[in-house]
Amino acid sequence: MMQTKLQTGQRVRHPEFGEGVVVAVAADGTVRAFFVSGERQVFPTSLVPALTRAEQIIANVQGGAERLRHAWLHLEAYALPLMDNAAALTSAPIDLLPHQVVLTHQVATAAPRRFLVADEVGLGKTIETALILRELASRGELTRALMVVPAGLVNNWHRELNEVFNLDFEVFGTEGDVTDRKSNAFAKHDRLIASVDTLKRPARIKRLKDAPTWDLVVFDEAHHLSAYRNVRKVRKTENYKLAEALRDHARDLLLLSATPHQGDHFRFWMLIQLLDPTLFKSPEEMVEERHRLNAVVYRRTKADACTPDGAPLFTRRWVHTSSSA
Repeated sequence: MMQTKLQTGQRVRHPEFGEGVVVAVAADGTVRAFFVSGERQVFPTSLVPALTRAEQIIANVQGGAERLRHAWLHLEAYALPLMDNAAALTSAPIDLLPHQVVLTHQVATAAPRRFLVADEVGLGKTIETALILRELASRGELTRALMVVPAGLVNNWHRELNEVFNLDFEVFGTEGDVTDRKSNAFAKHDRLIASVDTLKRPARIKRLKDAPTWDLVVFDEAHHLSAYRNVRKVRKTENYKLAEALRDHARDLLLLSATPHQGDHFRFWMLIQLLDPTLFKSPEEMVEERHRLNAVVYRRTKADACTPDGAPLFTRRWVHTSSSA
């Protein structure tokens, strides 16, 4: 375990929380670090240095000047697009927060990219989604993307993605930029925003399947992708059937919801099935082995969020009560 003095900003790894960044070293010797699951206070002896890509490559290179030269060239080739990536993340006129950058990195470097982002309301799931879109595009891994959102949020998403992040999305629908009256719009347009109600019609699902696969499909308010169990029969809503069709017609899939569970283990299990049908055999196994949800679910609360300098992002509320005589 780590013996050297820790520095703010240092990348570390914890056996339970995974990779993170040191936020501060407390006077009592403990360390505040920001992990994917949020900010945690841990003992320094539980941390080890997180090797950078360069350190991993160098650690696995042995002997020979020529091999070292090739390793260095590979490292340089890998690092070049990162210059653009950093600019892509920060060129939008917003102040990025640590939990947003961490999520973008985790999703962009994962394989496969199929996750439920369940951050609490107010932590910026729209911004996180836009950052992921820009990051994948800057890596040359995103050409076709489809945003499926509630009808009332179509214009909000269109404004955020285009005016703030310059992602050039078009709205699909009778009153949008694109329609499918004369041809298959899903085959001709690569970046679309559409309401779930517009897409869930059987004719539209068929056109979606006839078009090329999507690099990324995003469902906002994913708790509306519902499936119910009555005795032994499962009833899938039209929303859920749409998600199933697009799951099989997309490389990457993101589900966004601040309230994905809805107090129903079966419905939540069916939502997880969209991401990885092999993760749990049943809702009962999911509850028993719920720690495995970390493989596909990101959930951060306001208590986990902090500013770039490590200060709490949201002020804690304290309620004081007093009794009257």
